[in-house]
Amino acid sequence: MVTTKKNNKKIIDCYLNLPWSYTIETIKENGQTLYIVCVNEMSGICTDGQTIDAAMELIKEAMVATFEFYLENNEEIKLQYDKK
Repeated sequence: MVTTKKNNKKIIDCYLNLPWSYTIETIKENGQTLYIVCVNEMSGICTDGQTIDAAMELIKEAMVATFEFYLENNEEIKLQYDKK
């Protein structure tokens, strides 16, 4: 399959619209509150921010970068959904 930037954007948009779930943890560090966000369905995709909104924006950027990497390297995007 030949991939193009336009094609990849459509694929990435489809992935971003999946029903993702996140784990959000709050930590105090050096007198500041940080919010750590991880994508439950994608092992290792985590980030942090000084607000929940900032952390959520950053996690979306991390997801896009991950999808772009996989697509550019013709690798399978593996998701970990619970099988209930």
